[in-house]
Amino acid sequence: MLLTASAVLLVGAVGCRHRCCHLNDPDKRPRPYLPEPPRNSILLPPAGVPTTPAPSPPPTGSSNFPPPALDLPPGGSPAPKSGGPEVLYPESPPGSSSARPTQPPPQGILGAPVKPQTPEPPKSTTPSGVSGAIKVKDGLFAGRKPTLDGFDALKTAGFRAVVYLHPNGQDVSAIKDMAASRGLTFHAIETTPETLSAALTEFNRVTADRLNRPAYVFGEDDLRAGAVWYLHLRTVDSFGDDAARLRAKPLGLSDQGDEGRAFALAIQSVLESR
Repeated sequence: MLLTASAVLLVGAVGCRHRCCHLNDPDKRPRPYLPEPPRNSILLPPAGVPTTPAPSPPPTGSSNFPPPALDLPPGGSPAPKSGGPEVLYPESPPGSSSARPTQPPPQGILGAPVKPQTPEPPKSTTPSGVSGAIKVKDGLFAGRKPTLDGFDALKTAGFRAVVYLHPNGQDVSAIKDMAASRGLTFHAIETTPETLSAALTEFNRVTADRLNRPAYVFGEDDLRAGAVWYLHLRTVDSFGDDAARLRAKPLGLSDQGDEGRAFALAIQSVLESR
C-alpha cells in the first residue's frame, strides 16, 4: 500500500501526460466554425433579405392631406364623359389629310364680308369679236369702232360702257342706239386739237367711275384715241414722256400729217397748262 500511495503522489506531482487530460488547456480547446471570407469584393446579401426599398407614401400638399384618389377603371384610363358615346377618330398616316372634321375659321367680330348687291361682271382680258382690242389697264380697253357683232361681243364679255372719241359735228345717234339696245352705257366725247383739254377732263372723269368699268374706248380714227390715251397716262398714271409714248403708240399716237402735228402741239399745250 505504501508503494501504491507513493506512485499516486509521484504522478500528481509530475502531472498526467494522457491526451484526454490536456483537452482542458485554454489553447487546446475546440474553436467555433468560421466560414471562409469571399474571394471577390462584391458582397451578396443573405438569402431572405429584400433588396428593393419599400414604396414611399405619396407626397402631401400644403394642407398636409394626401391627394384625392382618382376613380379609374381597371385599365387605368379615365372613364368617358357622360352624355353619349365618345367618337374616336383614326390617326392619320404621315403625308395624308386628317380624318378629323375640320371647322371653318372664326369670322371675327364683324363676321364675313358682305357681298355687293350688284354683281361684278366677269373680268375680260380682250373681248372676242372686236377688232384690235387691247387691255390698257384694269377695267379699261381700247380698240377700233365695233361692228354690230362687236357690240354683241362686248355685251357678252360683261362690259358696262363704251366711250366714243369723235370729231366735231359727228353724228353719234346710230352708235348710241346700238350701245343702248345692248344695255351698254354710251359716252360720246368730242376730241379735236382745239377741244383736247376738255376732252381729257371728261375722259378722266368717265373712266374713273367704277360703275363704267369694264369700259371699251374707241375713236372715229386712231389718232384721236392715241392723243387722249397719252395724256391720260401722263396725268392720271404719272407716266414719263418715254413710257407714255411707248404705251400710247399702239393705241394711235402719232405726229405725222397735218392733223398729227396739230394734235402734237395741242398735247404740248395741255401739259404746259397743268
